[in-house]
Amino acid sequence: MKVQLHRMGLSALLCFAAATGAHAQEPTGWALNHDKSELAARAAAGAPALPTGLVLASTGVAPRGLERSLVLSGDELSLESEVRFKARLDGRDYPIHGLPVGDTIAIDMGDGDAVTSVIKAGGEKVATFRRSLSEDERTMIVTARYYGDGGRVAREKLVFERR
Repeated sequence: MKVQLHRMGLSALLCFAAATGAHAQEPTGWALNHDKSELAARAAAGAPALPTGLVLASTGVAPRGLERSLVLSGDELSLESEVRFKARLDGRDYPIHGLPVGDTIAIDMGDGDAVTSVIKAGGEKVATFRRSLSEDERTMIVTARYYGDGGRVAREKLVFERR
């Protein structure tokens, strides 16, 4: 039953991602470098597919079209769009709404500029994302791990370069 619910939610998310288009999911001023990126076959691992816009927003980067929806206020990051959350940057779980495959998000600031977010469903990890910048701040790397059926993991790396 749980797997069926996840798959129904994935279908809705895939429709959302397809409708928004690839460029709409890129952060303003950044371009996805497909040659340097490593995109995973998440479906083969039974892992959830989450829109790139949410992946970026959960690590504090506003994708094009969501610039005013993503707000950092002190140590709290919030998103108001189809998916909504308000989370302190303390690594604790906070509710996430409008996401069929997850019910909490935890966001933590690591060393330097690294930001890590974890999305969970029923207390179990669904996905983790980590965003970091190169020293010259010209390259942004978002690494993702998607947890699927039976503990299988799909990994991907999104490499963005400043325009």
